[in-house]
Amino acid sequence: MSFLLPAGIVSAEGNVSASYLYTLSNFAGILPVSWVSISVDESRDEAYVLPGQGVKIFNDKGMEIYSFNDAGEIPSVVDVAADNEGNIIIISNNAPTEAIIRCNYRGEPISKIELKNLPPEFSGFFPNRVFFRKGSFYFASLLSKKVIVTDREGLFKDGYDIAALLKLDEQDERNRDDSGIVGFSVDQEGNILFTMPVIAKAYVVSPDKQVRSFGSLGSRPGMFGVAGGITVDASGKFILVADTLRCVVTVFDRNFKFQTEFGFRGLGPSNLVGPMQLAVDSKNRLYVTQLRNRGVSVYQIALTS
Repeated sequence: MSFLLPAGIVSAEGNVSASYLYTLSNFAGILPVSWVSISVDESRDEAYVLPGQGVKIFNDKGMEIYSFNDAGEIPSVVDVAADNEGNIIIISNNAPTEAIIRCNYRGEPISKIELKNLPPEFSGFFPNRVFFRKGSFYFASLLSKKVIVTDREGLFKDGYDIAALLKLDEQDERNRDDSGIVGFSVDQEGNILFTMPVIAKAYVVSPDKQVRSFGSLGSRPGMFGVAGGITVDASGKFILVADTLRCVVTVFDRNFKFQTEFGFRGLGPSNLVGPMQLAVDSKNRLYVTQLRNRGVSVYQIALTS
């Protein structure tokens, strides 16, 4: 089912479009969740959703096929990712026993991943987000605005002090603390993408630590009300940003030129209410979390030229 853009809202180039497919469900119906953590296993096109303590796995048709940790055997699970061997990596931030846990495909713990050889500037680092890209883990602490890259065993390879890269330390303390990261992802080329909604900006940091940014505060197409989740489509050609306030997903090309937006506030299946986290699988299906227990909506992203 395709949906039309409202009057006056058009695709800038006609290069990309989106159509609503379904909302993640189980045999009881749509999974009624709000603003859950979500990630995708791009090699298997399965989606991982974290409602409460449990981890629910959905197939490429949007149906729940498995769940584990429903009783909270692993406490305080905040993020999950899959590596290329089918292992599930879980971050548990149950202080003071925080742990990064490698599980098998059934969610049974196999081992812990210890972060090793961290430089002094990353002392005390512990993540709340994780991505697996081309044999490396990208662990992020959104609160401290730091990202480290490790091998499969947790050995430090590289690190990003985002506050330093953006020169936030040179600003006054109030502005620095208010510039919090909300949306975060890592694309297949190792570019780090994130949003800072207070300043209405989205950022792309390359592997060689070159920083580019885009966005401005406003209610017009291509501007941000409150920027939320950020990701790229499967082709790597487009950047998608959730606008939580305007209830749309905005689409930009890699030169940050606005292309289109979709979703829009409303109660129809294709509408969105307070969209937040975004994830894309290898078939260019976009997963969007939202408010009011509307669940996780899935859209097909299509390149039209």
